[in-house]
Amino acid sequence: MTSDLAIRRALNYAVDRDVMIKNVLNGHGTVAYSVSDNMPWASKDMQVKTDVAKAKEMLAAAGWKAGTDGILAKDGLRAQFDLWYASSDSVRQALAMEFANQMKAIGIEVTPRGGSWDDLYPNEFSSPVLWGWGSNSPTEIYNLNYSKGWGNFPCYESKKVDEYLDEALAQPEVEDSYQYWQKSQWDGTEGIAAQGAATWVWFANVDHLYFKRAGLQVAEQKPHPHGHGWSLVNNIDQWSWA
Repeated sequence: MTSDLAIRRALNYAVDRDVMIKNVLNGHGTVAYSVSDNMPWASKDMQVKTDVAKAKEMLAAAGWKAGTDGILAKDGLRAQFDLWYASSDSVRQALAMEFANQMKAIGIEVTPRGGSWDDLYPNEFSSPVLWGWGSNSPTEIYNLNYSKGWGNFPCYESKKVDEYLDEALAQPEVEDSYQYWQKSQWDGTEGIAAQGAATWVWFANVDHLYFKRAGLQVAEQKPHPHGHGWSLVNNIDQWSWA
């Protein structure tokens, strides 16, 4: 069902990320539009304003019609899918539930399914999974969107996007690569953005919260990407007591 481009775009426009952050994270987060929000290689074209009416129009124009129960269908195919999440993570569970509730408004039935990672991995290419991503390197864009990228779970293939990603990696200076990372996301006619292939639906960037003993001076921190890659204690040698 998610092979239908109208479905993927509608999911991106229908989700209310601000409400999700308020209801699930108690405000401790920011809206997410990509794997590289607020980084130098991010693209503003990835940003999506919530527009439920537009999402409904997209689906209607693509031939999706509501059944007696309000769920859309097209050519005998029902607009429904499972959304897998790691059952050991209560935040992911709550995000999955909130997303499912929101998608009812546009006639799409999302069924959250919790499981261990041993349950999730066999479904990574056949069903949506509530992943967590983040990196201090732009190569994460490559990993998730290159036609042969190890994290390209949507199985997205675009010769043009591959060319941008290859060109980005070929730059001797990382600053020179930014424009190519940005073009791979949206070049005006093609890319992974919601107005393009809409390969992912991004929810939120979760704030990392810590308790600190009084008097402990924690050194300047880099962004903490998903709890790994650069953690709170990576520069513990620079910490001190007041």
